[in-house]
Amino acid sequence: MSHAVYEMMNLNVVKFLNNPGKRFPVNLRLIAEETASLSEDVRFLEDIVVSGKAFAQLGTLYFDTQIKTVIERPCRRCLALVHLQVDLRESFEIVASPGVDAVDPLHRIVGFILASLDPHPLCRPDCRGLCPVCGANLNEHPDHTCSDADEEHHKLRDFLP
Repeated sequence: MSHAVYEMMNLNVVKFLNNPGKRFPVNLRLIAEETASLSEDVRFLEDIVVSGKAFAQLGTLYFDTQIKTVIERPCRRCLALVHLQVDLRESFEIVASPGVDAVDPLHRIVGFILASLDPHPLCRPDCRGLCPVCGANLNEHPDHTCSDADEEHHKLRDFLP
């Protein structure tokens, strides 16, 4: 079985371009430790693994891939870290410029991952969030109550005419 050559996420396209229309396996991996700069909102806990098939036609590479990884994001209500499995099937294309031996599908792949995520993840459906006064996690302290007795505490309406 022939594998596409890669270094990080760079895919050697010479074999594809020299055999138009022939499908070749694609197996790419980006090590999780090397993903820190990919997104401010997401931490990759496992390698990004891309597998599938690709072929070239008229200088364009056509991909049919499976993208897998595990990410970590904060819960939108309580800020607890949530681990999410990512398992996507994506088809896309990349134009290979003349004279180029490799293409880097990394930004497209990360874009697919980020677009697939719920923009407001929850640690659990019934997450109670944080106390609006003191910030206590109401999931960990379900009987927590805060008095709003702080006279320095103002609401926006206090400043309106």
